[in-house]
Amino acid sequence: MHVLNIYFIPFALILILSAIYFSEPDPRITYVSFAILFVFFLINRWLSKNAYKFIKWTSRIRILTVWLNLAAAAALFYLLGSYWAPTWLLFLIPPALAAMFMKKAQVFLISLTSLILMLGTYYVKSRLIDLPLSSVQWAMACIHALFVIFFALFVQAMSEMAVKMRDTLK
Repeated sequence: MHVLNIYFIPFALILILSAIYFSEPDPRITYVSFAILFVFFLINRWLSKNAYKFIKWTSRIRILTVWLNLAAAAALFYLLGSYWAPTWLLFLIPPALAAMFMKKAQVFLISLTSLILMLGTYYVKSRLIDLPLSSVQWAMACIHALFVIFFALFVQAMSEMAVKMRDTLK
């Protein structure tokens, strides 16, 4: 859980700051994006600090954290994706977090949800601005979305391997 706040939240902040600095979206989008990031940072921090205080609820708190971060990634991608293409990387964060403590099938489900949200957002935004994506753009989006799944499954396999290695050293 602490890994999220140590590595992923700063990465998301850098990604969002870059999107805002280089693409200069509408000020309202800027404020909403920062508000979302700030609120989810506070939620993640509180959940990670209190996860073990409620030991019976720890696994549920972790799962909630994954789904909340997926919602934040989708919201930020919806707001900034039209301005800054690399914001699709936000969809890597929740599946990578899930990969650290969930089974392969659960990680796949979270990754698939990320994929659907990413491609769905591309579709909705293209319809809203009445600018359909070309087949090349859809192909790139699909490759990005598939990478989310492969990356999460890779992290899950590495986490599993690390646990097995630790257990063999005991």
